[in-house]
Amino acid sequence: MIEDIDWTGMWKELMQNASWSRRRRGSDMINFWDKRARRYSESIKRHNHAKRIIAKLDIDPECTVLGIGAGPGTLAIPLAKMVRHITAIDPSKGMLEYLKENAVSEGLKNITCINKKWEDVAIGRDIAEHDIVIASHSITMLDIKEALSKMNDAAKRYVYIFTFAGARMWDYNTLWPKIYGEEYQPGPDYIYLYNVLYEMGIYANVEITNSEYKQQFSNLDEVVAQWKENLDVLTPDAEEVIRSHLSENLIEGDGALWSKREMRSAMIWWRKNVAKIL
Repeated sequence: MIEDIDWTGMWKELMQNASWSRRRRGSDMINFWDKRARRYSESIKRHNHAKRIIAKLDIDPECTVLGIGAGPGTLAIPLAKMVRHITAIDPSKGMLEYLKENAVSEGLKNITCINKKWEDVAIGRDIAEHDIVIASHSITMLDIKEALSKMNDAAKRYVYIFTFAGARMWDYNTLWPKIYGEEYQPGPDYIYLYNVLYEMGIYANVEITNSEYKQQFSNLDEVVAQWKENLDVLTPDAEEVIRSHLSENLIEGDGALWSKREMRSAMIWWRKNVAKIL
């Protein structure tokens, strides 16, 4: 019986055993994202990921939106042009600094930034309720039931969660064993979130989409630098492993190098007035 499965406990175990989690914990994880903030900020201008997500949201010009794990403004910047106010929460100070820069460059003044982990945010003290709550590929909390419950409490109308469906391995499953001598272990995917919500009495909707995720690079050195950062490696031997792999898998076109991968994503969403937590 599905009711006999401890989805919350399974989520926590898989999160703790994920390869990236075992290598980076606590402040190390925040420092990791701080270092990646500039590249993430630059990358949001080079793909239509945000446009695809925003097209699925039930929003209007009077909406207030709460973004959890807002990063450099991947969603917050375009959404701020469409709604009344955005509150952007992220534990990475570096990410929020780029979000603020991006807001200034776009002439936006309706974004409030909060530099905290979602676990440390208090409704009524740090934030008010918002019409829409969004978490896009940012659900990494160990106490997932508490995190989801707070999202539900913070929403007046809808909660939207975007995450992966199935294990997103990409180049990690090839590179990780060569560099670290062990199989790459991804974190939990959408089905755990869906079933935790079910346990809570929230009967969410799910939509699975397949898309091509493309990244453009000017040269091989740029891609190698990114993957050295992704894998947290510094040695010449590790760099050579990465360079050799990328040389065989990148695609040339239009005067640039391209990384093209199939991505299966899940949108989990529910309307607040039909959610009843047990």
